[in-house]
Amino acid sequence: MVWKALLYASGIGAGVYIMLLSRQLVSIKRWYDLSFLQGAGLIAWGLSHLMVNHPDILIQQLSLPFDMLYYLFFLMSIHAYPLAPHIYYDRWKSILDAMAFVAVYGAMALCSWLYQEDAGMMIVLLHILSGILLLAPWTTVFLANGLVHGKQEKESKLLVATLLFTVAVMFQPIMPTALFMIMGSLSLGILLWAHIRFPRNPSKGRLMNEYGYLHEQLRFSFLDSNSMQVLLFVEVVAMFTWPDSRIHIIGIGIGALITVFRLFLTKGWNQSLVRQMMDTASSLEKKFTEHMDQIQRKNDQLSQILAIKQTYEKILLASNEQSLREVSYENLQQVIEELVDAWFSKMDNLVYLRISLESQEGVVYYEVVRGDPNHPYIQRDISEQIVVDEQRDTPLAPRYVVMLAKSTTESVEELELEQSFFQLLVVNVRGLILRCLQENQLLELRLMEQEMELAQKIQFLLIPRERLVLPGLQAKAVFLPYTYVGGDYVDYLMLDERFTCFVVADVSGHGLPASLMTTGIRSAVRAVTQTYWKPELILHQLNKLLYEDLSKTRSFITMLIAVYDSVDHTLSISRAGHPQPFILDGSGARLLPCSGGLGLGLLPNSVYVSDEVPLDQDGMLLAYTDGLLEMSRKDSQQCLQTWLKGFSSLLSEEKRSGETDSIALVENYVWARTKEGLQSDDISLLILRFQSGTEQEERKR
Repeated sequence: MVWKALLYASGIGAGVYIMLLSRQLVSIKRWYDLSFLQGAGLIAWGLSHLMVNHPDILIQQLSLPFDMLYYLFFLMSIHAYPLAPHIYYDRWKSILDAMAFVAVYGAMALCSWLYQEDAGMMIVLLHILSGILLLAPWTTVFLANGLVHGKQEKESKLLVATLLFTVAVMFQPIMPTALFMIMGSLSLGILLWAHIRFPRNPSKGRLMNEYGYLHEQLRFSFLDSNSMQVLLFVEVVAMFTWPDSRIHIIGIGIGALITVFRLFLTKGWNQSLVRQMMDTASSLEKKFTEHMDQIQRKNDQLSQILAIKQTYEKILLASNEQSLREVSYENLQQVIEELVDAWFSKMDNLVYLRISLESQEGVVYYEVVRGDPNHPYIQRDISEQIVVDEQRDTPLAPRYVVMLAKSTTESVEELELEQSFFQLLVVNVRGLILRCLQENQLLELRLMEQEMELAQKIQFLLIPRERLVLPGLQAKAVFLPYTYVGGDYVDYLMLDERFTCFVVADVSGHGLPASLMTTGIRSAVRAVTQTYWKPELILHQLNKLLYEDLSKTRSFITMLIAVYDSVDHTLSISRAGHPQPFILDGSGARLLPCSGGLGLGLLPNSVYVSDEVPLDQDGMLLAYTDGLLEMSRKDSQQCLQTWLKGFSSLLSEEKRSGETDSIALVENYVWARTKEGLQSDDISLLILRFQSGTEQEERKR
């Protein structure tokens, strides 16, 4: 008796300790925690058996309600077992199972009170049937745990420990005392050890799609439904174990009816899960189809690019074949026709092509026409004109080679590639004529290559490559031409010991014509800054000086002039149609508000104003050409916001890393972003890194 009392007291102590294991849970659902419920069940189990051995009859009668609480708490703990976030017992299932258990247990307990002569047998049946009511959901949870976590997980140890303790208590009435003491002590110790080793953090579950979650929910629900069918069979059999007692039959019958009602609801829930799975499967199939369509579109785009590449290769091969032929005035027209035929046959979207040799007045000396100019699917008209020889204008040496083409191409990117193809065709025709004039193709080709190489070298010589370092200010120029040469110009020159002039300009157009204009800009800037130091006056004089040349070529120039005053530590900025510069300081990255004006060459008497920017804190000013805002074919405003966000992130990274060379940081960032994007224009960038003016002010005093 003493050893039994010690075992029950140990059960109460273990229950209190297990309940305390759930103390880290601070939510209102703490009572529904596995450890909390099993701890409460152990306390109820220990109290009920201590009451049975009490000499007071009333206290002995109260042991059965506490025993029922033990089974009820353990039943709810099995329902609260953490399987996965998407696999659990719904609240209505727990309530119905608890009601069925209370009905069965209450009926059999009442019968044991009313029929004292059969009380022993009723107690045995009571414990066995109560244990079966626990084992039914335990089987569901154990099988579901194996499906979700696998048999090697720590969670399964607690399930096994719960089973051992439940079986020991279930067969206690028919078990010898010594055997029960051994089994009870071992199972209680194993249960306590399992709770201590049980992970407190909830399982996050596996990463699956929605269909996978629904499938596991349905499998769990089917397991639950099967266990309920077995439980219903046991309840029906139990109804007829004592047919003489109406209370027994009614109580267990109520439990069976509740189980039938639960099975009916579970079946409806299973059907709902099946419908959700079918809908999810349809949705996944639709997404898969859309994904395959996207892949197909990408494959089509790649095929289109490959076709363009192949066309380009064929055209180059045809051009090379014609270039290797001997050309003279006797076969010039024949060679041109063969070249046009090769171009026309190898460009799939070309429906009309006309090449003509014309005079300055538009007289056609010779022409080749292929295709239908009235084709119904024409989308684009493309024209090119190139000067053959400005000194001559005869049928043998025409002034111009003129090309007119009509294409069915709708894509802008393809059209730009075709434009290059047509330019190459015109260049090839001119090359044939020049070969006839100069009688030396190799010399002419080498001369053209040397001119392009020289233009490229000159272009890069115009851009300062070294960093300018002044007290309180540093400057660095970055130049990324769209082609071999470009129409952007970046420069800085010291006007005297106090003033330094910074220039960023962008000539309209691309390539060699625009790059040639930058040479004139450089000379004009140096000439004007000999007399004028204020940025608005520099722009005004440059516009007067360059207007005539720009109007003749129908070109214009956007320009930003910034003059740095090392004494006042300020920047005076004036713009002629140029984008607003970025300012990067402690407040982040933003556009610098400053006045603007018309681009150079648009009006003869344009007037410009300047804004003075005090450099009263550390920061950077970035002046750039519009090519920076035209990357990746994005809207310029969207691209502007992207750069602002990028520069803001760069400032934060600089603060975290302690980077001191912020100019190199910005330059590397721009280079990296340019490589990632699709450049469509020349890009130039002037980076000014300035420090606060405290030191300059003290020196001035």
